[in-house]
Amino acid sequence: AGSLCAGAMSTATAQNVVVNPGFESGTNPWSFYTNGAGTFSNSAAGAGGTYAARIGITTQGSNVQLNQSALALEPGTQYTLTFKGYSSTGHDVAVSVLKHVSPYTNYGLSKRVFNLTTAWQTFSVQFTTSNFAGAVSDARLLFAFQSYDANGDVYYFDDVTLSKVTTSGDTA
Repeated sequence: AGSLCAGAMSTATAQNVVVNPGFESGTNPWSFYTNGAGTFSNSAAGAGGTYAARIGITTQGSNVQLNQSALALEPGTQYTLTFKGYSSTGHDVAVSVLKHVSPYTNYGLSKRVFNLTTAWQTFSVQFTTSNFAGAVSDARLLFAFQSYDANGDVYYFDDVTLSKVTTSGDTA
């Protein structure tokens, strides 16, 4: 004889596919790349926690990005991306979710521009995954700075979550 818990489904929380979302345990597995010059650390004070990502742009490049790869996504599924961020000059950032290797297929979020300010704000967007048929584990979450950044800009990010949109189990 088992028992049935009626409220079990409504308490489920969506799982974040991003590892180290608040940069509390360093910078791994995040990667920073620039063909200009810059720095990446978790030395900044966080929006909610102790640490946040700090990206310093020394010299602009034509490819400047903070990313995390090897993310697992399901096809035709709604996801929500949420993050906290700002930049020292209020310069913007473009965010994409794409295949990590060539041909860099768009996985449903392509170059969505977020209007950063000079103070912490929370940003969020929902999108539906596309352009793949079965579950993948080769997705890259990409924050692109080129065409928005300038020499001397400093960007800050914290609490990055990418989770499936969940619905409550209650239909009554």
